[in-house]
Parts: sequence; structure tokens; C-alpha cells
Amino acid sequence: MNTKVKSHEAVRRLTMAAMLSAIAAVLQLIEVSVPLMPSFIKLDLSDLPALLGAYSLGPWWGVLIELVKNLLHWPFGSSAGVGEICNFLLGSVFVLIAGLVYARRKSRGTAVLGAVLGTVAMAVASLPLNYFLVYPVYTAFMPMDKIVQAYEAILGGVAKVPTSNSLFNCLLIFNMPFTLIKGLMNMLVCLLIYKPLSKTILSKGLLTEEKTMLSGVDYRKRKRNLRILIGVGILLLLVQMFIFAVKLFPEALAFAKPFVKMAAARDQLLADPEKAWYLKALSVLAFYAAGISGALCIVLGAVNLLRVKKRQTEQTAKEKNGTNSVE
Repeated sequence: MNTKVKSHEAVRRLTMAAMLSAIAAVLQLIEVSVPLMPSFIKLDLSDLPALLGAYSLGPWWGVLIELVKNLLHWPFGSSAGVGEICNFLLGSVFVLIAGLVYARRKSRGTAVLGAVLGTVAMAVASLPLNYFLVYPVYTAFMPMDKIVQAYEAILGGVAKVPTSNSLFNCLLIFNMPFTLIKGLMNMLVCLLIYKPLSKTILSKGLLTEEKTMLSGVDYRKRKRNLRILIGVGILLLLVQMFIFAVKLFPEALAFAKPFVKMAAARDQLLADPEKAWYLKALSVLAFYAAGISGALCIVLGAVNLLRVKKRQTEQTAKEKNGTNSVE
């Protein structure tokens, strides 16, 4: 019995992690420019699913979601993988600290405290990571003086204050506050949606098969949770279908720029004979991530929904037979 419960819990965690990773990968493609920031710096909310995973599944599950998200995004990046490595490291610092603090005592206060500490740590870590790793690689695409000029165009003289190191000054004045604001935005959205999600698609009892007697209300809640899981799976499949539609009708759906960009990048990657086979395989996996996770959610949700309905019928029959025996 204990082994079976553990098996169901492992399935639940893997299902949730796969679903959250797929959502994070899609959110990472939907990035927007930020006012008062250079055009090459974009904002996205792809750390939100990882933060939800760190709170509901555990801190290291949040790190795993960050890893899968960036592996899926890697074929579509333009920084030779350096941007994805930086995103993974910073996101992992954020969700790991937040998840560890929340795991010690689960409450709204510790959730806020953990997210704030994780956000501050991520902002501080962004300075050396960008200075020693990301921007030295970016100089292969854009000279350092051009990068500094992009910052200077927004705030003249920033390259000379507070130190004599122009890149360090730009990262300190622009990138650190940007990373801090990004983390706080993820935290605020997470706090708004975590409680309702924790009672539905992130519920610990979602895929477990308990043999205890349940009330009619408990059965309704469990069936509702499973229907929501199936709905999320259908939504992910619709995303996959939309990507296919973009490939088939690129002009009619040109307004969906993130999906158009993703489909075009995948086609270009697969057509390039110089690209390694494993990179092409990874791009295929990224392309079908939403569909795979959606199908997994639908299948597991439907199977468990039928199981719950069967148990409810059996329990109702037993209760009826027991009542008849007493009479």
C-alpha cells in the first residue's frame, strides 16, 4: 500500500513538473521590451511556473523546471546557449532560496519572505554572472562600446559613475534593479494565483488513490481537480495546434510573433547541415513539449477521473448495502 501511494505521488510530481516546464518554455518565448532599458534586454515571466513548482512540489523541483525550460529554449536562443545558462543559474538561485524558506514552515509569510530573499539573491548574483560570463560572450555579436552606448543613450554618464569600469556601472545601475523588479513581479503573480491552484491542479491528492472513505464533497473536489488537469492538458495541446497553424498559415497568423519566431527558428535549425544531431533532436522536443505535456495531463487526468468515479460508485453501493443490512 505504501509503495503504491509513493508511486502515485511520484507520478503526480512528474506530471506537474512536466506541465509547469512546458508552460515556462512558452512564457520564455513571450518576452517584451522594457522602457528605460536597452532593446536587447527583454522581460518574461518564465520563472513563475518554476516558483509554483518550488512551493508545491519542493525546492529542487523548481530547479528542475528551470533546467528543462532552458533546455527547451536553447535551440531558439541567439546567444550560443550563454543566455540560457545565465537564465538557469539566476532562476535556480531565485526558486531554490524561495522554496527552501517556504519548506521550513509553509505559510503566506514564509512564501513572501522566501521569494523576497530569492529575488535579492538573484539580483546580486546577476552582477558577476553578467560581467564575467554573459557580456563577454555578447561582444562576439556586439562590440562592448556599442553595448555601453546603448546604456548611455538612456542615461548619459552612467558608464563613468560610480566606478571607472563602464560595464560594471551599467550592470549595477540597470541590470540589477531590472532583475530585482522581475523577481518581485514573479512573486506577486505567484502569490495571487498559488492558493487557488494549490487546491486544484497542484493539489497533493490529485492523482493519489486513497482507500479511505470519502464524503460526497470530497469526491466532487477530487473530480473537479482532475477535470481542471484535463483542461490544462487541452490548453497545452491547443498551443501545440496553434504552432502547427502558424507553420501552415504564416501570413494569416503573423500577429503571433513569438510562435512565428519559434517555428521559423526551428525550421532554420533543422535545415542547417552544420548543426549537431542532438541540437536538432532537442529542438524537436522543444517544439512538441506543449503537446507531450498536454497529452500526459489528459491521459493521467482521464484515467484517474474514471478511477475516482468507480470508487465513488463502489462506496455508494457499499453504504446502501450496509443500510439495507441494518434495516
